Amino acid sequence: MTPADACLVLPVDFDECEAIIIAKGWLSDVKAVVGEARYSLTFYDPVRLVEEAEDEMEKGGIFFEQNLVIVRSVTRSNMEKALVFLVTTGQIAALVAD
Repeated sequence: MTPADACLVLPVDFDECEAIIIAKGWLSDVKAVVGEARYSLTFYDPVRLVEEAEDEMEKGGIFFEQNLVIVRSVTRSNMEKALVFLVTTGQIAALVAD
């Protein structure tokens, strides 16, 4: 696979809500299409990830998120760069396909 074989499918209203998403530091319901495979991804920035993990640890003692990707800030550009990185390095194979 090459980055040319991959694309990110963001929620329809992403462009209108990007500033809010960046402020929240979190976005789920992102799809990555790589060749014939589709992946559901969740993106967090580091600050929000720590907050979420601590909250979940207090509730049940565990935090788990399948296909979790951490980026500096949850922007379109950073998410697209993350997908390119995953494909280029072969780490896309570590994700669970839909």
